[in-house]
This record gives sequence, structure tokens and C-alpha cells, in this order.
Amino acid sequence: MSSEQNPQLTIGLCRTCNGVGVDVKQKRCAVCKGIAVGLSDDKGSLAWTRVLTPEGVALRSAMSYLKALRLAAVIIASAGFLGWYAWLLYTVTSQQQPISTVNGVWFWIGALFLAYAISLAMRQGRLVYKVSEVRVQKIPDIALAMTDELLGVIDRAYRIAAERKDAEVLPAHFLLALAKLSAVQSMFVRLSVHPDAITKLAEQLLGSAAGVARPVVGQETFALLFHAFREAEQAHQLQVRSSDLLLVTVRALAALQEQLYSLGVSMEKLNNVVAWVRNHAQLKDQLHIFRQIARTRPTSGIDRAMTAIATPLLNQFSEDITLAAQFGHLGAIVGRDREIDQVVQLFEGGAPGALLIGDAGVGKMAIVEGVAQRMVLEEVPAVLKDKRLVSLSISSLLSGVSPSEAGERLLAMLFEVQRSGNIVLSIPDIHTLVAAQEGGEGALNVAGVLKEVIERSGIPVIATTSPEHFRRLVRGSVLEGMFSPVTIAPMEVSQTIHVLETKVGIVEYEQGVFFSYDALEAVADFARKHLQDSPMPESAISLMKEVAVAVKNKKGANTLISAEDAAEVVAKKTNIPVTAIKEEEGDKLLRLEEMMHKRLIGQDEAVTAVANALRRARAKLTSGKRPIANFLFVGPTGVGKTELAKTIAEVYFGGEDKMVRFDMSEYQTPDSIYRLIGQPDTQGSGLLTEAVRSQPFSLLLLDELEKADKQVLNLFLQVMDDGRLTDSVGRVVDFTNVILIATSNAGSQYIQDQVRAGAAYETIQEGLLTKELRNYFTPEFVNRFDGVIVFHPMTEETIRHVARLMIGSLAKKIEEQYGATLTVTDGALEELAVAGFDPQFGARPMRRAIQEHVENAIAKILLEQKVGRGSTITYDVGGVVMVE
Repeated sequence: MSSEQNPQLTIGLCRTCNGVGVDVKQKRCAVCKGIAVGLSDDKGSLAWTRVLTPEGVALRSAMSYLKALRLAAVIIASAGFLGWYAWLLYTVTSQQQPISTVNGVWFWIGALFLAYAISLAMRQGRLVYKVSEVRVQKIPDIALAMTDELLGVIDRAYRIAAERKDAEVLPAHFLLALAKLSAVQSMFVRLSVHPDAITKLAEQLLGSAAGVARPVVGQETFALLFHAFREAEQAHQLQVRSSDLLLVTVRALAALQEQLYSLGVSMEKLNNVVAWVRNHAQLKDQLHIFRQIARTRPTSGIDRAMTAIATPLLNQFSEDITLAAQFGHLGAIVGRDREIDQVVQLFEGGAPGALLIGDAGVGKMAIVEGVAQRMVLEEVPAVLKDKRLVSLSISSLLSGVSPSEAGERLLAMLFEVQRSGNIVLSIPDIHTLVAAQEGGEGALNVAGVLKEVIERSGIPVIATTSPEHFRRLVRGSVLEGMFSPVTIAPMEVSQTIHVLETKVGIVEYEQGVFFSYDALEAVADFARKHLQDSPMPESAISLMKEVAVAVKNKKGANTLISAEDAAEVVAKKTNIPVTAIKEEEGDKLLRLEEMMHKRLIGQDEAVTAVANALRRARAKLTSGKRPIANFLFVGPTGVGKTELAKTIAEVYFGGEDKMVRFDMSEYQTPDSIYRLIGQPDTQGSGLLTEAVRSQPFSLLLLDELEKADKQVLNLFLQVMDDGRLTDSVGRVVDFTNVILIATSNAGSQYIQDQVRAGAAYETIQEGLLTKELRNYFTPEFVNRFDGVIVFHPMTEETIRHVARLMIGSLAKKIEEQYGATLTVTDGALEELAVAGFDPQFGARPMRRAIQEHVENAIAKILLEQKVGRGSTITYDVGGVVMVE
């Protein structure tokens, strides 16, 4: 477990009042003037002036109660006077008397009380400063930026200490007060921890009370308040919230971190859940800010100076993204600050345009929207200020017209943009403009028109395209020189989790379920590992929606979705075992050797090494960044190398159909590598990449690896190293759920000679690694295998067991098809073992011997219809077959 601690802070307390701020008579301290606690850090000075005494806490509680009581009284008075006026009106009207006879003074008195009530309600809350504004105040009191909820928690913590008669207010008192907040309880529910458990942990940390009536607040506790402020400051929050105090409180309590870890809550998880809460708070703050800006920012496309010109044609084929940002219609943009900064800096440096290059689903348009939001907030250089970011719809532009007509449309729109002077143009999928000019003879060069006008007028442009389209259509075209490329990579898991946190609320509302943090973390992790067809975060967002629907259908509404729920959905979707190991599967994993030996005779060292690797992988003890296991099986032909691979496919993956097999003797030339990964700059993938992409949970068998070309071997070096391979169209294919087994006859003669000489298994293995295999493979390549497994030549005893297995397989087939029983006498079995034994070719002659002697004889009597259901076929010495 890795714990976290708050950085050391040196807090200054007034020695006269000991940080209280008042004297014994509850008057302001004459020495510190109420500024009883202070901190100096690298950014300046901070203070705490709020009085934490029984009298101070009680006074604030009473004042809050009195304010609420006053407001209620004024509202009741207003309702009374207005109600009385309404009653008089009703009475006069029912008696058909003139309305003028009613004294209007009651109405005006009621209206005055109502206005006063509204005024009180507006002034009920105190003025809350932004975190960024505190340090510039004359008295930089951190309480100025704290929410009312947080200040209430601090007072409640003091009251708890006083009620318990504790000598000092401690961090555990803060935890106890925080645990009563519904928002904090929801956070721990997301972490799959019952809120009562947190209350019990806090009480355990406090222990027994000291019996003191007036608890004091020490430096350690005051330091937490400053830590909470600095935490909010570093996170660029508007206010200091209860979640900030929770985070720094847990960091201050090492024993609490250990207890939480035992409940499955690490500090990383807690940090991410706090970030989840912050994201939602920032969304609300952002919406409020944008609505305020919308009141002063033009919505008609005109700039503030009223110098811009309307763009009616452009408006037909575009969307104003800045306008959408003004009214809060864009979602939160998380995890892409670096890319947004890069785009903004390009324009600040004088670049004419930025080209965002990334696969569909990585979030290119989210970056464009992030730029639009910064433009609305005016957190951009002068070249982007007081401008509109307008996204051009290429599909609408090209719809129903020839390339020539589309070019004329574009030319007219660009003329409007140029005249307006306040537009930044966004062009999604700009490669479609290059494709559009392939319109035959006389077609207008649409891309050329765009380049010419933009270079002449200096219109800022943000365009997007995919890596494949960039290579095929944009690179080398007239558009390439217009833009500075910005590569948009798929998000990492941590970034994707934050994206899911911003979008999960809508999914939860639609489906009526709730995601735990572990479930979101699992969704992001599974999407990265097992859903390779689309990049992060799109794959994770789609999976999150799919999990929500599946869990609702299975368990009903109001269900808290766990990581195991997400794992079950992924397991069904991909046929990859990602769920927790059940008792039945655990028993199966412990008996792997026994199950393998039902099909493979001997080769104990090979079976044991493979079984251990499979158990490690299923228990998730592997790195997860390489294949499940990489094995090199070496030995003479016919000793069971391929048979063990088939056995693994059946036992671990569920069937021999889960084995992808390549005969490496077909890949002996350098250009054969393209058969495996595809030809560059062409559509379609290669045989290897397509096979693994379509069946990611499988066994990859490379037969006779020593015959492959060196470049092909280097390809598999990358697979064993990184667990991934990029095909010819730029798609990354994941190999981390593959068991890679390569077979080789290299060193077969050496193995046979050493076995005859009685050498130990380890000696033979060492000789292969240091000498024999180096004639075929580089040491670097051999070292990438998790194990080089040596298969011994067949002995006479082993071949007898092989004969029994093959006869057993034949008997099972006869029973299934004809309902008859096949038995082979011991004498006949001995004859078959002699006929099928060849030290040079292993078990392969045995298969031929059974086919020639047993299967041929039985086929004749079956065709003669001498065998019925329940019959017993006996094969005896000399090839005699009897039916009973």
C-alpha cells in the first residue's frame, strides 16, 4: 500500500489568544486583531480569522437560526397582508360593490413585505470570494473562499469535540463531521464503502474522551484548513469545498489510509472520486459563468465593436460552436488541456492553421470545442479574441452538387468569412475536400480554392483528419502546407476515467442505475485491453452505456454497478475470462497438469511449465503488457509439441478452434512479412493481424519457426516485447490475451544424443540456449520467450501410452456414431506399439499403424453391417476382429 501525506506547513498562531482570535471575554484579541492564525508560502500570505470557540460556534448557529426565522416571519406577514387584500376583493366582488371601496393599503403593505423577503433571501448567504481572489485581499482569510457547507462542517467538528469533551479538535473530528454530509456519503458509496463504516473508523481513531469542556484547535488541525485551500487552489477551483477537506484529512491520517485500503479504497481511488465530484462542481460553475458571459456577448454573429458582417450563406452550412459554448450546450472537456494549449499556441505563434490528426473516437472535436470555450472565456491570444468559431459541414457543402458547384459554394462562403473578419473556421474531415476534386474533367479544385483564399486572407482554420486519410489524401496535396499538424493520441486509462465521470450522470439518469468508481475504472481498463476496434475514450463510453443497459435488464433499476458487473459484460462480449475466478474455474486451474496429461503422455517438464504460466496469467500476476505467455517448444518431430498446443487451446481457451496456426515454412522471404501484417498504403489487414484482431483470446501457434525469414522473426520479437502490432492500415492489434507458442525442430539431433547419453533435462536445456539454438535465432530473440521447453524423444513405454490414447479416441468415435464398443487386447496393443515405434519420427508412425491395421479392418465390418448398437468389437493379435 502506498500512502500519501500532506506537505509540511509551518503555521503561525497568536501566542496571546493561542489562535482563537478573541480573549476570555470574547472580545477581539488586542495583539493579533483577530488574525490569529497565519501561513506564508511561496505564493504569499494566508490567514484564518474565524473564531472557533464554543461561544463563536453557538453565536453563528443562533444567527443562522434567527436569519431563517426572520425570513420566515417576513414571508408569513407578506402572505397575510396579500391574503387579506385578496379576501376583501373577493367579498366586494361577491356583493357586487365597486372595487374602489377596498382599501389598497393592504396590498402595498403586503408588497413591501414581499420585496423585503426577497431582499433578505438574496442577502441570506454571505459573499463568497473566488479562491484566486483571496490572496489579493487586505486580509487574505481563506474562509472567504469556503462554501457555507464547508464552514458548517468545521463548526460541526468543533461541536462534536465539545460534546465528546475531547481536549483538542483533531482531523478525526473533521472526518466525523464530513461523514454526515450526503455528498461525502455518496462518494464512499461510489467507492463501495458504507458511510457508517467511515463513522466507525473516525470514532475508533478518536478513542476515549479526556473530559475537557472547552476543546482547543491545534496547529495540526489549522494546517488542514490551509491544506484544503491550497488543494482547491492547485485544482483551479472557484471555491474550497468539503471534498477538499476530506482529501487532506485522509492524507493526514495514515492509520485511516490503512483501514480504507483494507476496504478496497486506495488513495488513487479516493483522489479520482474527489476529481469526479470536482468535475461536476466545475460543470455547474462553468455553466453559470457562460450564462453570465452570454448576457454581454453578441449572439447574432456580430462582434462587440459592431464591425463584423453577417454571414447568411455560411450559416446554412455550418454551426457556431462559440454560440453553443455561450449557452452551456457543450460538455466538459477533460484530459485534453495539453492539446488545446498546443492549438492555441500555434495561432499565437502566427501559424495559419492547425490540423488535428487522430482516429475517429479519440476526441478531435472535443479539442475544437475546448478552444471555443476558451474563446468565450477570452483565455486566448488576441488573434482569437472576440471571434466566432464556426464548424463547416463538409457533407452539407458537397451534398447534391458537383465538385465544381461545391467549389463555388465554398468560394462564396469564404468570401463571407473574409469580409466578416471575426471568424475562426473549423473544418472536420478536411480530407473529403481532396476526395471531392476527383470529379472528372472540368471539376473545380475545391482544396485549391480553400488554400488560395485562406492564405490570402489569413483566416484561422482548425481542421481534423484521421492518420489513414492524412497519409492517403492530405499528405502531398495542396492542403498539407496550410497546417501545422497536431497528433491526437488515444487517451490513457486515467484520462478516460475522468471523461467517463463527466458523462456517467446522463447514462445513470437514462437507465436508472448507478456506477461505482471501481466499475468506471474497470470499464476504462477493459476498453483499453479488449476493445481495440475503436480508440479511447469512445470505446469506453460505448462500453459504459452497454454495461448500464445490461445490468438494468438483469438486476433492475436503482442498482449499484460493480466492477464484476462490467467484467461479466466484457466476458460475454469478447469471450475473454476477465471476471473474478469462480470456485469451479479455480479448481480447473489447479488441475491443469492432470487435464493436459489426458491428451499428452510424458513431457512432464513441458506440461508443468505451461500450467504454471497459465495460472499466473489467470491470477493477474503478469504485467498485462505482453502476451499471456511466450513459449518455444523444441524437440524432434512427433514428440507432442503441436499436441500440447492443441491441448492448451482446448483446456484454457475452450476448444481447438481457438488456435490460430501458421506454418512458418511459408514465410521464408523478407516480403512475406506483408502477408502477415498487410501491404503498406493499401486497404485490408494481414493474415496474422486480422486473425488476432477478430479472435483476440486465442492460442497463436507458429510451426517450424526456424524456417521463417529474419525480418519475420523481428516482427514476432515486437509482439513478445510489447504485446501489440500495427497493421498496414495503422490499426494497433492487441496480443496481450494471446498465448504464443512457437515450435521448432532446431537442435533435435543434439537432444536425442544427450538423452541417449543420460543427460539431465537442465543440462540439455542449457546446451540448447547457449549453443544449438544460436545457429537459428539471435540470443535477443530467444530471451523474449518465457520458457524454452525441451521435448524428449519417444520411448517404447511412452509409445504404448500413446497407442492407448489413440485407441481410446477411436473407440469414442465408434461409440458415438454406431453405439458399439471397441476393445483392443493387450497382445494386439503390444503389436501396435512395436509397429508404430520409430525414435526418429516419434508418435507419427503410430497414427499410421493404427490407421492401417485397426481402422481399415473395422471399416470393413462396419460396411458389411455386422455391427449393431450394443455390439462389442474386439481387435486381437494378428489383426483378428471379432464382433459379439
